[in-house]
Amino acid sequence: MARQIPEALQKALTDVDETVGSATWDCHGTPVVLHKALEKIAAKQGIKFEEPVHLLTNPASKEVVIQVTGRLGDRQEWSIGEVSAKNCRNDYPFAMAEKRAKDRVILKLIGVSGDVYSEDESDDYTDSLVAQLVAYIHAIDEHFDFVASVKSAVANEEWDTLRCIIEETPNNVKEKFSRAYTKGGVFNPHETKCMKINPKGGK
Repeated sequence: MARQIPEALQKALTDVDETVGSATWDCHGTPVVLHKALEKIAAKQGIKFEEPVHLLTNPASKEVVIQVTGRLGDRQEWSIGEVSAKNCRNDYPFAMAEKRAKDRVILKLIGVSGDVYSEDESDDYTDSLVAQLVAYIHAIDEHFDFVASVKSAVANEEWDTLRCIIEETPNNVKEKFSRAYTKGGVFNPHETKCMKINPKGGK
């Protein structure tokens, strides 16, 4: 069962023109947030970072451990970012260690550490997102007639047709297309709105 996104994170995302749909996803019940969204939150809230401390650097074995300290007003938090061949498959161990450390500090400073994790915590999170996207592409291929019919009805303002499509399509099919447009969803915001409030497309 997916955990609820903390209100503190929802507000922080709204403040940087992001949403839960555009900046987070569920990984086997764990909320995961994009690194770029956390960077935007840090900039918006004025989080300041000290120069990182390199505790271990071994490029040959891809082992890097970095300590990062951040401040938000009078609050201070620190965390460690660690990378090894066992938990990172890319060729940029220093950058990944810094990302992990900074993201953990940001999550601590905004009060959601332990409830939400950064996408850079583990390759498993990224793999999960890729798997979701592949499944979504397969769903589009499997139900292409539904997707094409909805788009055609909205484009031509055929609201009665759209109503019939929505009513006759099983819920388990419609649920496959709940992905936000900003995260690769096939329906743009206008089409999604029309599907919810047909037959007049919100007019």
